[in-house]
Amino acid sequence: MNSITNIGTRKKIEESIISAISVSDTDAKKIFDFLAATYHENTPEFGCIALNTPSGEELVYKEGQYYINLSKGLLLIIARLLDITLTKGVISDICGMFGMQTQIFYKTNQQEGETCLLREYLRNKSLNTQKYSYLIQKECINNDLICKYRGYDGICHIQESNIETIITSFKKAKIAE
Repeated sequence: MNSITNIGTRKKIEESIISAISVSDTDAKKIFDFLAATYHENTPEFGCIALNTPSGEELVYKEGQYYINLSKGLLLIIARLLDITLTKGVISDICGMFGMQTQIFYKTNQQEGETCLLREYLRNKSLNTQKYSYLIQKECINNDLICKYRGYDGICHIQESNIETIITSFKKAKIAE
């Protein structure tokens, strides 16, 4: 099943979200709140069911009845936007639905210099450690990142051995070939 389709109370919709993308109760509530705020008008994807009486007044069920008709992929994107941690199994399942390999997901560690070196790899397209010598003992070129190698003076103190270790981890993760 590639989409979540359900009608019921808020709790029932949250349970559908939990079972579809394997998130916690708290995270399902965050996703529901996001959907309610985003889809403030009823749409085919998400909304609140109201009954109109002959006098024109709207009646809403006691707890409120909602409906959802969203793809799992969209819910995963919403979860990522809300900074909800997803399990590797869920990501593998979703990637399988879209025919993608899970190796495309790799979280870089900014503090360890991985994000900086990934940026530089994308610029240089080289796995040769010596190609990155322009980083060593020079002014930090990715100063927007928080990195343990940047000193208080703004100089990058990364060493060639650190660069080699990070590039090797990229190779193992199949980010760089």
